[in-house]
Amino acid sequence: MNIRELQLELKRRGFDPGSVDGIRGPKTDAAIIAFKQSVGLEARSYVGPKTLAAMGLPSESAQRTSFVNLQAPALSPSDKIRAAENLGVSINHINMLLKVESGGKSFDDKGRPIILFEPHIFHRRTGGVWSPSFYSYSKWGGKPYPKSFDGRWQQLEAAATRNRVAALESASWGLFQVMGFHWQALGYASVNAFASAMTDGEPEQLDAMVRYITVNKLREALQVCKAGDPDSCRAFAKGYNGGGYAKNDYHTKMARALA
Repeated sequence: MNIRELQLELKRRGFDPGSVDGIRGPKTDAAIIAFKQSVGLEARSYVGPKTLAAMGLPSESAQRTSFVNLQAPALSPSDKIRAAENLGVSINHINMLLKVESGGKSFDDKGRPIILFEPHIFHRRTGGVWSPSFYSYSKWGGKPYPKSFDGRWQQLEAAATRNRVAALESASWGLFQVMGFHWQALGYASVNAFASAMTDGEPEQLDAMVRYITVNKLREALQVCKAGDPDSCRAFAKGYNGGGYAKNDYHTKMARALA
């Protein structure tokens, strides 16, 4: 779902979503609830097909099926400032995450979001019925990751011919490498809506990261992460990158990137 488009439509209809910035916060959720009440829908912030239809916005089935955007907008300084203020951190912390998670690269030269497909996650989410294959196997590290973005997208596309939902859920996406299977916890209508948002541009990728940190209560852990102090970044690295963070030295990379 395109959050900016949703906010613009709410504002046009007289429901104040706050800043039309592509970042879904409490004011946007309150505007969604007020709109839904006005048209007789259940007063929740969830945005599904009925809400989209009531707003005259395209339904999920009409949204992007090919995840390519050669004109995706880049992050602006104001995007970073809003995210930093939302999380109670400095812009340096936002830039640190950009550097550590993706090297600051959001899309490849074909206009596809940067992804890392995880065959072991696909195996887990499909009960291993297509294992072993180059896109599905039981253990992390069973095979080297493809070095090229073409190779990573080939894995996802092959998996999607078997189970599209599980395939989209089994990749990490964009600047901040948020896993697709978090879509519901982060407030997206579906994993396709999540992947579509990641294709809309860098501001939407930043929004996903802010949602992830907020939902998983990692704001304080990020706030105490300090330049040159890897130990201060351990809690955040563990929460954001998982229990294997130390093996990949994420806490050290974060402390170094803040320096």
